[in-house]
Amino acid sequence: MAVPALRRLVSSRVLTARQLDPETLTQLHTSLVDERQQLRGNGAPVEELERNRLAIVQCQWELSRALIERYLPPAAAPSAA
Repeated sequence: MAVPALRRLVSSRVLTARQLDPETLTQLHTSLVDERQQLRGNGAPVEELERNRLAIVQCQWELSRALIERYLPPAAAPSAA
């Protein structure tokens, strides 16, 4: 059974963030997690914590995509047999 190849999905919503490199996204993720710890420590409202949680999730998703894009080998061209 053949394993399906990873497909590069394109979403207009993601294109601008996908231009960031993994290092920048890692720094952003660290900042968002630090912010979350501060919010929790200060007893922030649930809405603010949720906004931060969603930002962390989006950043993690973008980081995953950036790493896949960087390290996924290019697809081999179909051979003429």
